[in-house]
Amino acid sequence: MAYTGTVVVIPTRNRAPIAMNAIRSVRDEAVENVEVLVSDNSTSDAERDALARFCAGLEGLRYVRPPESLSMPAHWDWAIHQALQTYGASHFLYLTDRMMFRKGGLREVVGLAARYPDKVIAYNADRIVDNSTPIRVEQYPASERLFSINTVRISQLLSQAIIHPAVPRMLNSIVPRTVLDRIQQRFGNIFASVSPDFNFCCRCLELEESILYYDKAPLFHYALSRSNGASATRGEMTEDYADFTANLRVKNANWATPIPGLNTAVNYAFHEYCVFKQETGSEKFFELDMQKYLEANANESREVVDPQLRTEMLSLLAAHGYVEAKTNGHQQSAPAVSFSKRLQAKLKRLFTGAATTPAWLFLARTVAITPPGLNSFEFATLDEAIDYARNISRGNVKRGRADEELLQARELPKQ
Repeated sequence: MAYTGTVVVIPTRNRAPIAMNAIRSVRDEAVENVEVLVSDNSTSDAERDALARFCAGLEGLRYVRPPESLSMPAHWDWAIHQALQTYGASHFLYLTDRMMFRKGGLREVVGLAARYPDKVIAYNADRIVDNSTPIRVEQYPASERLFSINTVRISQLLSQAIIHPAVPRMLNSIVPRTVLDRIQQRFGNIFASVSPDFNFCCRCLELEESILYYDKAPLFHYALSRSNGASATRGEMTEDYADFTANLRVKNANWATPIPGLNTAVNYAFHEYCVFKQETGSEKFFELDMQKYLEANANESREVVDPQLRTEMLSLLAAHGYVEAKTNGHQQSAPAVSFSKRLQAKLKRLFTGAATTPAWLFLARTVAITPPGLNSFEFATLDEAIDYARNISRGNVKRGRADEELLQARELPKQ
């Protein structure tokens, strides 16, 4: 097949201001043969009207609304069918309303799709931690290399409770129309279940022998206080999270997992894996490693804000066999840190702390000096953090082998 263009689908619900940011991050790039479909599932008249006014008259953008309020999985499925029916493009990607492409990121992704038009291409995403102060930009190590990975290997890692960034979830992938068509023909829809991103992942792993993974973060996400997944991780029933769960219209969203009563973001992901394995009997899906499953949920449960709820969740895990790692009957102590490493850490804090951040940003804007891709920069406002992540930082680029051995991956040329 040949590459003929990309449609960026932006699904949103009651988040007009941040959806506008997502739209701007696409349109400002002005990449050839890229169209935008904004699907507004809002229930608030004010949010809906504000976004509709913003989108009105924008060239290369179509604004649509479902005929009625839909759950998140149903809305994702409705939106992709609108895009498939409206446009003749060869490729589609989802940019959630809490995401933005960094400068040049969309062009990179589209370029890879044009080079390998028949492959699903996944990529990483950095994040802005903006639900606490000071605001920070977390940038994951990136080799900027392109890999081919067998989908069986990704499924094996999931069964070991390893959710690698290479997992194709549509919100981190550019996908050929032909793949979407095959999913539709096999399953009757493209997105379903509780978590549409991991539901898509399982279907993609089943139907594709291999995918590509670009070890870089061409986009980032933020507004963590509006994130359903982050709310589940913190154990907080925010307005958005309550709306998400209410619209699912199911009593137990994680019924297929070993511990259905555990509400963590990773348990939602494992639910999709377990459901797919049960419903299809596919040989590409393996039994969950129970101990690693418990450990993954325990790691997230420790982030719960409410001490009582955190204790209850860890107790539930213990009742199912979780035992916290200990050494000789005691909690494992942190290894000693050498003087040189302590000095390096101190210098790192000194050069990237709140006091020096403005100087780095000034140098970046005036003499094009790119700041080091560290995670120690601190920002007083969200706008400053977005500007840094989108326009200034190149990312946390590292030399080395990345995760080739873990992924059992094969490197491919990017050009």
